[in-house]
Amino acid sequence: MAKKEISLRDKRQAEFAQVFLDHGEFGILNLCPRFGKIFTTINILEKMDKDINILIAYPDIKIKNAWEEHFVLRKYKNSNMTYTTHMSLKKHTGGVFDLVVLDEIHLLSEAQIEAVKELKCVSVLGLTGTLSSQTEHILGTELKLPVLATYSIEQAIQEGVVTDYEITVVGVPLDNVVKNNYKGKLKTEKQQFDAYGWVIDQLERTGKSTMFLRLARMRVIQNSIAKMHKTQALLKAHKKERVLVFCGLTKIADSLGIPVYHSKAGDKQIFEDFATGKGNHLAVVKIGNTGVTYKPLNRVIINYFDSNAENLAQKINRCMAMEYNTPDKKAHVYIVCSTEDVERKWLRKALEFFDKSKIKYV
Repeated sequence: MAKKEISLRDKRQAEFAQVFLDHGEFGILNLCPRFGKIFTTINILEKMDKDINILIAYPDIKIKNAWEEHFVLRKYKNSNMTYTTHMSLKKHTGGVFDLVVLDEIHLLSEAQIEAVKELKCVSVLGLTGTLSSQTEHILGTELKLPVLATYSIEQAIQEGVVTDYEITVVGVPLDNVVKNNYKGKLKTEKQQFDAYGWVIDQLERTGKSTMFLRLARMRVIQNSIAKMHKTQALLKAHKKERVLVFCGLTKIADSLGIPVYHSKAGDKQIFEDFATGKGNHLAVVKIGNTGVTYKPLNRVIINYFDSNAENLAQKINRCMAMEYNTPDKKAHVYIVCSTEDVERKWLRKALEFFDKSKIKYV
């Protein structure tokens, strides 16, 4: 069983590498998370001239480690390799590259897309596993990069390359008991959320901007006591299992009573230990979404999400790596969502990559 799955993955990686080579070495490979985009890229590099000038760009410095580890594993060596974050792409516009690899290309900001336009290069390989139609349009229009191949989550599941999944949306009403201080006024989170909603409705009727108020309303959901308590209850129910929790704010992560890793706290070793299989629970904020494989892991709790389908898909796919000693594993994803229509609307939009028959609401 394991040999069949491994060989099929290898076969697909070789196929998609060839697609890139056969299409002018210019375009995007949209290959589902956990598939093996780095190995696919190495297949490409092994068929190109030795020691070509390569620039590899990624959104998070941790992803650089994954590239280096995979190069060692495959014994691929190149003395003309340059690494950079998306944010630092502008520093490399003076160089000349045979190949630019844009890992997690869907995360490029407008300014970073402009920096890519200024790069002097022969070939461009965009890599992603979560590409919305809107982002595909932007990249096609701005960078002229076509999507050369797509390997969907569902196809990868059918072929045994990634594990199957089930998503449970856990609904919870915003707290209407505990009074919080909102700029000098004591209100429950439900009262404050409704107050923002009322003002937003009034402003919209007169054609005025509501952006800042919408952001403030979003922060009420990020800070939700009710969602925090529900997350704690889920952790308690799975206290003996490995669970990764994604939070929107460090304050919420710190309140869960489990190890944390984020920009303001947490030992890097704790994060690395969890990724390699040590420890049961870990809460993260704005890190660990992309480029990190957690082994073994089949439960994820998402305490906060926005309407971006690419962001949510990356979180969900953290626990979908196929473990060959447990090929029948299924990923269990819990999304803690308030019962407010606004957040439910975000969620419906954010779940566009996933099979509706595998999503249940409780």
